[in-house]
Amino acid sequence: MLTLRLFDRDRQPPDWTEIIRPGQYVAFSKTIDTGGSCDQDGRPFASAADATCLLFNDLTEARAFCEEQVTRVPAVRFEIFDSAGRRDPPLLVIVHRSRIAALEGNPRGIRVRKWAAYALLASAVPLFWYDYQHDQGMLIFPTVLGINMVIIAARLMQFNSAYVQAERLRQKRLEEHSAAASKHQS
Repeated sequence: MLTLRLFDRDRQPPDWTEIIRPGQYVAFSKTIDTGGSCDQDGRPFASAADATCLLFNDLTEARAFCEEQVTRVPAVRFEIFDSAGRRDPPLLVIVHRSRIAALEGNPRGIRVRKWAAYALLASAVPLFWYDYQHDQGMLIFPTVLGINMVIIAARLMQFNSAYVQAERLRQKRLEEHSAAASKHQS
């Protein structure tokens, strides 16, 4: 593991993206509560010029180090990227077990959004029925409310679909990197 400043005028090349090579991985740490950049021990950087990342030669090494760190410092979140850097979403996001619910797209959040969408759809149907039965659609308010519930339910399902698709793509990229690493070691 190597700690690199993100930009160092005295270093050649000065930018970290020019240092990382294919097959290497970089980890960025953030505090979970604020999302601000910090060092591996959860201390915020004094200035943007002090910001660092961790460079690893192996994905398993990066993962093991980050998992060990989050057990020692639960308030830290690590994002591990491949040599392409931040061009693609992180290969891995590592947080303490107690903080998984704070992640975007976590399984519990997906379930809650799914059930909320079902509840909204189920609640919209009686509103449509009530409006139709009582004044043949002339009350307007129940129908407008029902339409809005259907739209919100569709949006919640769209969020879930986007999170599931992003996770599939991340898993595929992670499998490709893992396969390449095991092939390289053989």
